[in-house]
Amino acid sequence: MKVKKKGKGLATFYALVGAVAVLAGGVSSISANNYRDTEWKFYYNGDGSDVATTARNKEDNTYSYVRNDSEVTINAACGANKNIKDKQDGIPMAATYTTWYYQVGSGERKYFPNDAHKEGYSATFLITSSADHGEHYIHGYWSPDNCSGYGTP
Repeated sequence: MKVKKKGKGLATFYALVGAVAVLAGGVSSISANNYRDTEWKFYYNGDGSDVATTARNKEDNTYSYVRNDSEVTINAACGANKNIKDKQDGIPMAATYTTWYYQVGSGERKYFPNDAHKEGYSATFLITSSADHGEHYIHGYWSPDNCSGYGTP
């Protein structure tokens, strides 16, 4: 049976449309919300306690992000408390939810899991200290969500 050229072209067209549809169906859209970097800076007195930033809304299930611009390694985690909302001061000892603490070297950045949104918390704050618990000026940037899509479910 001979197939006309027009029929072959139409069949090829529909095959390509079908392939594109299948491939597009497997692509997921990442929509991070509160991903803009906020600067944090502290004079850390070396007493062994932790310091915290102002809370920011945690709007999705992406990882949190921290960048350490200090000259020393820091310990970093995110904390939350049902009573602490966006733009309120975070209090490390009052956190009822915390991520693991991660060491972030000088000049490094780190993405780490933060399930606060999934657990029903509306805001998180960065908790940090110098890893050697010495007296230092520690500073950098952080965001509760991230736009890289890293860590999305």
